[in-house]
Amino acid sequence: MKLLIVEGNTKEVREEREAFGIKPYHLIFREMLHFLMPTSQTEVVFPADGSKNLPTAIQLTKYDGILWTGSSLSVTEIIPSVTDQLNFAETIFGSGTPLYGSCWGLQVATTVAGGKVARGNQGLEFGIANGITLTEPALKSPFFPERKSNYSALCIHFDEVVKIPENAIVLAENSHSEVQALVFDYHKSSFFGVQYHPEFKTSDMAKITSLLSGKLIDSGRFTSVAEVEAFVVRLSEEMNLPEEIVDYKLHTLEIGAWLKHISLQ
Repeated sequence: MKLLIVEGNTKEVREEREAFGIKPYHLIFREMLHFLMPTSQTEVVFPADGSKNLPTAIQLTKYDGILWTGSSLSVTEIIPSVTDQLNFAETIFGSGTPLYGSCWGLQVATTVAGGKVARGNQGLEFGIANGITLTEPALKSPFFPERKSNYSALCIHFDEVVKIPENAIVLAENSHSEVQALVFDYHKSSFFGVQYHPEFKTSDMAKITSLLSGKLIDSGRFTSVAEVEAFVVRLSEEMNLPEEIVDYKLHTLEIGAWLKHISLQ
């Protein structure tokens, strides 16, 4: 299976995070895909770095699927690193190649397809998204055959989907966000995505937490540096975490199901 990974962060953000010991999101995705499908071949594009040399719709047809990573950007910003990604998403939807997105990937796809993304009314959802429940349509979806309702996942987002595209179906939700998983068709392609980060490991989340310590305190997610550090230890040592977060196979269930689904198409 030949897969394309779309990195959502800019070069500057990737370099800043690498200096802190955080893997770029496309490498996290690549490692996840090797875990889930060892024989798959992966390539990466960086539309946040500019629109030059990005694949055309025809060139995208050589891929069996495309996966879009998270990002520190917001689709509400009208800046080149955002608009170039929105334009590339349009190209993907015109190719007919199936698309998956985590967090930012979900927000980009939703925006392009006519939905709306905005700052969530409840602010930041960070660390662990709890109480994610499956909707009735999810019970018949090929993407949640093994997922039990009322599960948890690693997450980080301020923005969320506030209006779904015309033909979209919500597959999961929780008390924080009404859209935790979504599926729809747009132009020639199908899309499936989630608001959380199935691709993250607890070690990834721990490093991101440390990097964002000051911002997390300013946002009110944590009240002190000591509280941030305690959460980092909890993640690093996997203390009192749900099984579906600690077990990477369980945490990546929906992406594994998506890969299986597109391989049968």
